[in-house]
Amino acid sequence: MANENTNADTEEVVDTPKIYTRPLPEILDEMDKSIRSATDAASQAVLAAREAKEAEEAATSAAREAKEAAEVARKTSEAAADAASQKAEQAAKEARKAEETAINASEDAAKRVQEAKMATREIAVEAVMKAEQAVREAKLVEESAITASQEALKKTEAVRKASEEVTADVIGRTEQAIKEVRLAEENTLAASQDALKKAE
Repeated sequence: MANENTNADTEEVVDTPKIYTRPLPEILDEMDKSIRSATDAASQAVLAAREAKEAEEAATSAAREAKEAAEVARKTSEAAADAASQKAEQAAKEARKAEETAINASEDAAKRVQEAKMATREIAVEAVMKAEQAVREAKLVEESAITASQEALKKTEAVRKASEEVTADVIGRTEQAIKEVRLAEENTLAASQDALKKAE
């Protein structure tokens, strides 16, 4: 009976999923890696936000310079028109070119700001997703550890019950053997006494 219980326990250990046999330090190490990954992603998001702010400030400065350049070009055009019509036309062309350049620079700066904002948003979303994934993985590891602990308790209880049953069986058989030995002694003693009486 004890051998049958031992074999049953061995089979249960073999069938146990691998996650239940993983050491706790390995589980904790995976949790620590997940947390570090989320922290790195958050740091990248902060860095991207800082770069976006710098790009926005640069765009604002470029727009201000473009406005000043357009004002200078306008005044130059007016002065040239008073001096001579040919010079005025040439100045107007230069002014238009300067204005187009300023507009292009402003649009390019605005485009860069938008791209920086989009990049920041994507990094932030990715950081949130990584953080959520890390939390899910940590929760899964925790649930696996709890399940493994519960399974271990169940097996320990089964082994304890089996041990108690074997012990009770051994005690019962021992007591029965003692009774049989005593009965045999009593029968032997009675037979001996009976033989002595007959001999007298």
